[in-house]
Amino acid sequence: MEQKVKTILVVEDDKALNQAVVFKLKRKGYNPVSVFTAEDAMKVLEEGADKIDFIWLDILLPGMSGLDFLKLVRENKKLKDKKVAIVSVSGGYEKQKEAENLGVVDYIIKSNYDLNDIIEIVSKDINNK
Repeated sequence: MEQKVKTILVVEDDKALNQAVVFKLKRKGYNPVSVFTAEDAMKVLEEGADKIDFIWLDILLPGMSGLDFLKLVRENKKLKDKKVAIVSVSGGYEKQKEAENLGVVDYIIKSNYDLNDIIEIVSKDINNK
């Protein structure tokens, strides 16, 4: 049986990083869907939640924060089981604890890794958890 290509919703407001993530995810065989705000991410999920397999989420976003977006996802019956990894420069203990309580599969601090390593970590998260 052929494996379905996993669709990753990339919620990252840094345009250059967003493009690099999309490029690298495509090269790994994923189907990335790119947005720059939590509000746009919510629209994508409302239009086709069943099409999204995983969410790559930044916390520091214009408008609604990544954590507020995650709370909305967890409160929504159709979305509450979505796998989410936070990839952020913001790594305070309180934010990490809140994210863990909201059921993220990973919390990756951007400055601790190069992008290729982050892509590898997220790939494992997508396929294993």
